[in-house]
Amino acid sequence: MKAVALLLGVLLLLGGGAVAGAQFVSMDLSFLDSVAGAKDFLMSQTALYAGGGAAGLGLILFIVGLLPGGRREREEPAPRRAAASRDPFMDEPARPQPRAEPAGAEPPRQQPKSEPRPQQRPEPVREPPRAAPKPVASSAPPQQAPRPAPPSAPSSGTDTPTWMTDPRLTNRKRVSDLVAINDAIKAYYSKHGRYPMAKGMEGFLERGKGWIPGLAPEFIPDLPRDPAQSNDRNGPQYVYSSDGSGYKIIAKGVSLVGGTNVEVLGVRFDPARQNTAENAAFGFWTQGFESANG
Repeated sequence: MKAVALLLGVLLLLGGGAVAGAQFVSMDLSFLDSVAGAKDFLMSQTALYAGGGAAGLGLILFIVGLLPGGRREREEPAPRRAAASRDPFMDEPARPQPRAEPAGAEPPRQQPKSEPRPQQRPEPVREPPRAAPKPVASSAPPQQAPRPAPPSAPSSGTDTPTWMTDPRLTNRKRVSDLVAINDAIKAYYSKHGRYPMAKGMEGFLERGKGWIPGLAPEFIPDLPRDPAQSNDRNGPQYVYSSDGSGYKIIAKGVSLVGGTNVEVLGVRFDPARQNTAENAAFGFWTQGFESANG
């Protein structure tokens, strides 16, 4: 069983580590193009969590396989093991034979046994009782019990989430939103045989809440917006365009300063724009529609 646990632990550790590592190491995944949805799944957060969980389980199985066994046998008392291995025909010890005395010799006289005297225990030395110390009157006033602190005021709920202050987490949130929207667009195509049509690369500021027509709430509960979106149309925003046969969904006007390489998370930089660290665009699109930049 330990050999099976070791083998299974190594397989899960290597396989799960490879799936989770694909999120952070750039590699050529063109061999997965023949499998529908394999590349998108491998670069999704679901694959990251699944790979990490499999690797953790493999590590646990590997450690269990390395634990030493035979503890019960080692803890068995030595006399019991000796008794089990003893020859049953040799159970009785050899009895000493009486020594032959020469003829005419007097039997040896036995000396009378003297009874042992009981040893007297020395009486313990008792110390005289000590007088209890008299309490000394203290001039310091008695200490009062600390009063409980007043309850703090309830939070107003205006605290900024951590993912909006950390550039790495902000861009991870953008990638997560784009993946959810991209999956909903593909589900729409599977049902209607075309993509949701929308002219021009526009988003919430131009089209309002339903900035991708017909997608919410049937295929996605709500269409997310860029976490740093404002009323500035040149600022960060999710935009979409489609003619029915192809589509393009990107996050434009975003900053990459202080963040990680978003291409590791499965998206691509928009080739139709001049991407810089302070102003970049990335997302998903179909072949032949990557030049859309309305």
